[in-house]
Amino acid sequence: MINKVSIAGSGNVAMHIAPALIAAGVKVVSIYSRNLQHASSLAALAGAIPVDHISLLDDNAELLLIALPDKVIPEFASQLKQNGNFHGIVAHTCGSQPLSVLSDLFDKAGVFYPLQSFSRFSQPDIKEVPFCIEASNNELALNLSELAGRISGNVRFLDSQQRAIVHLAAVFACNFSNHMYALSADILEKEGIKADILQPLIRETANRLGDLHPGMLQTGPAVRGDFQTIDSHLKLLEEFPELKPVYMQISDSIAGWESRSKIRIIKT
Repeated sequence: MINKVSIAGSGNVAMHIAPALIAAGVKVVSIYSRNLQHASSLAALAGAIPVDHISLLDDNAELLLIALPDKVIPEFASQLKQNGNFHGIVAHTCGSQPLSVLSDLFDKAGVFYPLQSFSRFSQPDIKEVPFCIEASNNELALNLSELAGRISGNVRFLDSQQRAIVHLAAVFACNFSNHMYALSADILEKEGIKADILQPLIRETANRLGDLHPGMLQTGPAVRGDFQTIDSHLKLLEEFPELKPVYMQISDSIAGWESRSKIRIIKT
């Protein structure tokens, strides 16, 4: 059982995971950040020691969670290996980086990936966040899954390829949809309309997702083949020329999915 954890990183992921671990009875012993002030802010909340150099991480921690931006994880792992002081489990919280970025360097390597968009503006219920676990051996995987199970009721074993696919799907479901909200807000605000008029619609769209495939719940002019409405929208988008190709491509994608789904139903 893992009871002592160090965290490399002081950003959004670390800011949400650290309190959850503490609430589950895990001691967070040290927080690393290249910016000592950032490390100190989180360490103060966690009752941990802030450090700004890898060599200062607590050697007694059973797990080092690397909660750093995806692109810097390989460099950090290499520096950690060169430092040579840490002998516990080394796991990252990244969806896009494979296990091998750590397992090529450390015998006890793992992935502790929370599938959630963390932000300083909101506090998602960590108990509902899926945690995707992978490790260099079965014993480590069980240790990491047991730890994840103390803070979440949704723990899954996914290998690096599966996790990469989940991360890709999450970009479509979360990042792209949020960008659509931003574009919608731009359109409204140009006419002096507050974007909060869309909030009930956005919530309903998310809330009705359940056992059905989301494509089966699609509404709007593209799925209906309502070309008259589509043409009127394109005319309105003359004031937003950069959005016309986006509107057309998304509409084509919706219509194409609808056609393919009908073909699948006919075949079955």
